[in-house]
Amino acid sequence: MGKQSNDPAEAYAGRYAKTKREIQDLGFVLIGSVQSRYQQCGKPWCHCHTDPANRHGPYYYWTRKVKGKTVGMLLTKEEYDIYRDWIANGRALNRLTRTMQQTSKRALAAITGRKAP
Repeated sequence: MGKQSNDPAEAYAGRYAKTKREIQDLGFVLIGSVQSRYQQCGKPWCHCHTDPANRHGPYYYWTRKVKGKTVGMLLTKEEYDIYRDWIANGRALNRLTRTMQQTSKRALAAITGRKAP
């Protein structure tokens, strides 16, 4: 049988270490979002104006905030796949960072007996 500790912070230390390992396993990270769009062109006689199913595309875009403004960039399909994965990694990093902060607050409360505001 495993040895059980009476130290309340030890369980939190294990959770914290697990989260750190998950962060180390992440690949490259990006912020923003990617999307694909089908669009109408500016030619009024084009088939894209009469049938929404025949719009041009897909066109792939990466958008993000830079100095408070939304900026975008047109991507190839191959780039879209890479950016999508790296953005997912960025969101996972944010989630794991929040987990580390919550675990730290709980460990602090267990050690000091006081809850952080």
